[in-house]
Amino acid sequence: MDPVNYIKDMLGITEETVIDKAMDVSLGTAPLIGKVYQSFQMLKLQKRMQTNIQQLQTLKNKIESNENEVFYKQEVFPLIFKKLFEEDEDIKASVVIGGFEYIIDHGINEIETIYHYYDVLAELRFSDIIILVEDFMPYEMRKNPSLKINFPTNEEMRSNKYKEQQTINTYQKNKMVRLGLLENRVDNIDGEDYKGKSLIKEEIIITDFGKRFLILFALDEASEKREFT
Repeated sequence: MDPVNYIKDMLGITEETVIDKAMDVSLGTAPLIGKVYQSFQMLKLQKRMQTNIQQLQTLKNKIESNENEVFYKQEVFPLIFKKLFEEDEDIKASVVIGGFEYIIDHGINEIETIYHYYDVLAELRFSDIIILVEDFMPYEMRKNPSLKINFPTNEEMRSNKYKEQQTINTYQKNKMVRLGLLENRVDNIDGEDYKGKSLIKEEIIITDFGKRFLILFALDEASEKREFT
Protein backbone atom coordinates (compact mmCIF):
# COMPACT_ATOMS: atom_id res chain seq x y z
CA MET A 1 0.00 0.00 0.00
CA ASP A 2 1.35 3.41 -0.98
CA PRO A 3 0.71 5.68 2.05
CA VAL A 4 0.63 8.85 -0.03
CA ASN A 5 -2.10 7.54 -2.36
CA TYR A 6 -4.07 6.09 0.57
CA ILE A 7 -3.91 9.43 2.39
CA LYS A 8 -5.00 11.33 -0.71
CA ASP A 9 -7.91 8.94 -1.17
CA MET A 10 -9.01 9.25 2.45
CA LEU A 11 -8.82 13.04 2.36
CA GLY A 12 -10.54 13.25 -1.02
CA ILE A 13 -7.60 14.93 -2.77
CA THR A 14 -8.11 14.76 -6.54
CA GLU A 15 -5.18 13.96 -8.80
CA GLU A 16 -3.49 16.89 -10.56
CA THR A 17 -5.19 19.53 -8.41
CA VAL A 18 -3.25 22.31 -6.71
CA ILE A 19 -3.46 20.53 -3.34
CA ASP A 20 -2.31 17.25 -4.89
CA LYS A 21 0.73 18.84 -6.52
CA ALA A 22 1.59 20.76 -3.36
CA MET A 23 1.51 17.54 -1.35
CA ASP A 24 3.71 15.71 -3.85
CA VAL A 25 6.22 18.56 -3.90
CA SER A 26 6.29 18.77 -0.12
CA LEU A 27 6.87 15.05 0.39
CA GLY A 28 9.27 14.80 -2.51
CA THR A 29 11.54 17.67 -1.51
CA ALA A 30 11.63 16.99 2.22
CA PRO A 31 14.82 14.88 2.05
CA LEU A 32 16.46 17.40 -0.30
CA ILE A 33 16.16 20.20 2.23
CA GLY A 34 17.55 18.12 5.05
CA LYS A 35 14.36 16.65 6.46
CA VAL A 36 15.69 13.12 6.54
CA TYR A 37 13.51 12.42 9.54
CA GLN A 38 10.32 12.76 7.49
CA SER A 39 11.71 10.44 4.84
CA PHE A 40 12.63 7.82 7.42
CA GLN A 41 9.25 8.11 9.14
CA MET A 42 7.48 7.76 5.79
CA LEU A 43 9.24 4.44 5.22
CA LYS A 44 8.14 3.27 8.67
CA LEU A 45 4.62 4.48 7.95
CA GLN A 46 4.53 2.48 4.72
CA LYS A 47 5.64 -0.65 6.60
CA ARG A 48 2.95 -0.14 9.24
CA MET A 49 0.26 0.39 6.64
CA GLN A 50 1.34 -2.69 4.70
CA THR A 51 1.24 -4.78 7.88
CA ASN A 52 -2.28 -3.58 8.68
CA ILE A 53 -3.54 -3.28 5.10
CA GLN A 54 -6.64 -5.44 5.61
CA GLN A 55 -7.77 -3.50 8.68
CA LEU A 56 -7.11 -0.18 6.93
CA GLN A 57 -9.20 -1.21 3.93
CA THR A 58 -12.00 -2.28 6.28
CA LEU A 59 -11.82 1.15 7.93
CA LYS A 60 -11.99 2.90 4.57
CA ASN A 61 -15.10 0.93 3.63
CA LYS A 62 -16.74 1.65 6.99
CA ILE A 63 -16.02 5.36 6.71
CA GLU A 64 -17.35 5.67 3.18
CA SER A 65 -20.63 3.98 4.17
CA ASN A 66 -21.01 6.07 7.33
CA GLU A 67 -23.28 9.10 7.57
CA ASN A 68 -20.44 10.96 9.31
CA GLU A 69 -17.98 10.25 6.49
CA VAL A 70 -16.82 13.87 6.21
CA PHE A 71 -16.14 14.12 9.94
CA TYR A 72 -14.13 10.89 10.08
CA LYS A 73 -12.15 11.72 6.94
CA GLN A 74 -11.46 15.39 7.59
CA GLU A 75 -11.33 15.56 11.39
CA VAL A 76 -10.33 12.16 12.77
CA PHE A 77 -8.23 10.59 10.00
CA PRO A 78 -5.57 13.36 10.01
CA LEU A 79 -5.09 12.67 13.73
CA ILE A 80 -4.75 8.92 13.11
CA PHE A 81 -2.27 9.53 10.30
CA LYS A 82 -0.24 11.84 12.53
CA LYS A 83 -0.09 9.22 15.30
CA LEU A 84 0.92 6.46 12.87
CA PHE A 85 3.58 8.73 11.39
CA GLU A 86 5.10 9.85 14.71
CA GLU A 87 4.79 6.64 16.75
CA ASP A 88 8.14 5.13 17.80
CA GLU A 89 6.92 1.55 18.16
CA ASP A 90 5.65 -0.39 15.15
CA ILE A 91 3.74 -2.75 17.44
CA LYS A 92 1.45 0.09 18.57
CA ALA A 93 0.20 0.75 15.02
CA SER A 94 -2.55 -1.85 15.37
CA VAL A 95 -3.66 -0.19 18.63
CA VAL A 96 -3.85 3.22 16.93
CA ILE A 97 -5.92 1.77 14.09
CA GLY A 98 -8.07 -0.33 16.43
CA GLY A 99 -9.10 2.79 18.31
CA PHE A 100 -10.19 4.45 15.07
CA GLU A 101 -12.33 1.44 14.20
CA TYR A 102 -14.04 1.54 17.60
CA ILE A 103 -14.73 5.25 17.15
CA ILE A 104 -16.43 4.61 13.81
CA ASP A 105 -18.35 1.54 14.98
CA HIS A 106 -19.75 3.35 18.02
CA GLY A 107 -20.41 6.72 16.39
CA ILE A 108 -18.09 8.74 18.64
CA ASN A 109 -17.99 12.26 17.22
CA GLU A 110 -16.55 14.40 20.04
CA ILE A 111 -13.21 15.42 18.58
CA GLU A 112 -11.80 16.75 21.86
CA THR A 113 -12.49 13.42 23.56
CA ILE A 114 -10.82 11.55 20.72
CA TYR A 115 -7.75 13.79 20.93
CA HIS A 116 -7.45 13.23 24.68
CA TYR A 117 -7.47 9.45 24.38
CA TYR A 118 -4.89 9.47 21.60
CA ASP A 119 -2.70 11.92 23.53
CA VAL A 120 -2.65 9.47 26.43
CA LEU A 121 -1.88 6.56 24.09
CA ALA A 122 1.08 8.50 22.68
CA GLU A 123 2.53 8.77 26.21
CA LEU A 124 2.56 5.00 26.70
CA ARG A 125 5.10 2.42 25.64
CA PHE A 126 3.66 -0.92 24.57
CA SER A 127 5.17 -2.43 27.72
CA ASP A 128 3.10 0.06 29.75
CA ILE A 129 -0.03 -1.15 27.99
CA ILE A 130 0.85 -4.76 28.82
CA ILE A 131 1.09 -3.87 32.53
CA LEU A 132 -2.26 -2.04 32.38
CA VAL A 133 -3.92 -5.08 30.80
CA GLU A 134 -2.26 -7.85 32.79
CA ASP A 135 -2.15 -6.21 36.22
CA PHE A 136 -5.16 -3.88 36.31
CA MET A 137 -7.85 -4.99 33.86
CA PRO A 138 -10.92 -5.85 35.98
CA TYR A 139 -11.93 -9.49 36.12
CA GLU A 140 -15.33 -8.84 34.58
CA MET A 141 -13.70 -7.34 31.46
CA ARG A 142 -11.91 -10.56 30.59
CA LYS A 143 -13.28 -13.31 28.40
CA ASN A 144 -10.62 -15.66 29.72
CA PRO A 145 -9.87 -14.85 33.37
CA SER A 146 -6.94 -17.25 33.64
CA LEU A 147 -3.54 -15.64 33.17
CA LYS A 148 -0.28 -17.47 32.73
CA ILE A 149 2.08 -15.80 35.20
CA ASN A 150 5.60 -17.05 35.74
CA PHE A 151 6.63 -16.00 39.22
CA PRO A 152 10.35 -15.20 39.67
CA THR A 153 12.54 -17.54 41.66
CA ASN A 154 14.32 -16.38 44.81
CA GLU A 155 17.57 -16.29 42.87
CA GLU A 156 16.04 -14.13 40.14
CA MET A 157 14.57 -11.73 42.71
CA ARG A 158 18.07 -11.15 44.12
CA SER A 159 19.52 -10.29 40.70
CA ASN A 160 20.29 -6.72 39.68
CA LYS A 161 18.27 -7.19 36.47
CA TYR A 162 15.15 -8.09 38.45
CA LYS A 163 15.62 -5.15 40.82
CA GLU A 164 16.07 -2.80 37.87
CA GLN A 165 12.90 -4.12 36.25
CA GLN A 166 10.97 -3.58 39.47
CA THR A 167 12.14 0.03 39.52
CA ILE A 168 11.05 0.45 35.90
CA ASN A 169 7.65 -1.10 36.70
CA THR A 170 7.19 1.40 39.53
CA TYR A 171 7.99 4.22 37.11
CA GLN A 172 5.49 2.82 34.59
CA LYS A 173 2.70 2.61 37.16
CA ASN A 174 3.43 6.14 38.42
CA LYS A 175 3.25 7.37 34.83
CA MET A 176 -0.15 5.77 34.37
CA VAL A 177 -1.32 7.35 37.63
CA ARG A 178 -0.22 10.72 36.27
CA LEU A 179 -2.15 10.09 33.05
CA GLY A 180 -5.32 9.22 34.97
CA LEU A 181 -5.42 5.56 33.96
CA LEU A 182 -4.63 4.37 37.47
CA GLU A 183 -5.07 5.88 40.93
CA ASN A 184 -3.67 5.34 44.40
CA ARG A 185 -6.34 4.29 46.87
CA VAL A 186 -6.01 4.25 50.64
CA ASP A 187 -8.65 2.27 52.54
CA ASN A 188 -9.21 1.98 56.26
CA ILE A 189 -9.29 -1.55 57.61
CA ASP A 190 -11.54 -2.41 60.57
CA GLY A 191 -9.63 -2.79 63.82
CA GLU A 192 -6.48 -1.25 65.23
CA ASP A 193 -2.90 -2.37 65.43
CA TYR A 194 -1.07 -2.95 68.69
CA LYS A 195 -0.21 0.77 69.00
CA GLY A 196 -3.85 1.78 68.76
CA LYS A 197 -3.54 3.25 65.29
CA SER A 198 -6.03 2.59 62.51
CA LEU A 199 -4.85 0.10 59.93
CA ILE A 200 -4.87 1.26 56.33
CA LYS A 201 -4.48 -0.51 53.05
CA GLU A 202 -2.76 1.15 50.10
CA GLU A 203 -3.20 -0.08 46.54
CA ILE A 204 -3.15 1.09 42.94
CA ILE A 205 -6.37 0.49 41.00
CA ILE A 206 -7.62 1.22 37.50
CA THR A 207 -9.83 4.28 37.06
CA ASP A 208 -13.06 4.54 35.07
CA PHE A 209 -11.05 6.47 32.50
CA GLY A 210 -8.56 3.60 32.38
CA LYS A 211 -11.39 1.11 31.74
CA ARG A 212 -12.76 3.26 28.90
CA PHE A 213 -9.23 3.53 27.51
CA LEU A 214 -8.98 -0.28 27.36
CA ILE A 215 -12.35 -0.49 25.65
CA LEU A 216 -11.73 2.23 23.05
CA PHE A 217 -8.41 0.80 21.93
CA ALA A 218 -9.78 -2.76 21.74
CA LEU A 219 -7.50 -3.81 24.60
CA ASP A 220 -10.56 -5.03 26.44
CA GLU A 221 -11.11 -8.52 24.98
CA ALA A 222 -14.87 -8.16 25.42
CA SER A 223 -15.06 -4.60 24.07
CA GLU A 224 -17.65 -5.44 21.42
CA LYS A 225 -20.10 -6.23 24.21
CA ARG A 226 -19.47 -3.13 26.31
CA GLU A 227 -20.56 0.49 26.14
CA PHE A 228 -18.12 3.39 25.98
CA THR A 229 -19.76 5.64 28.60
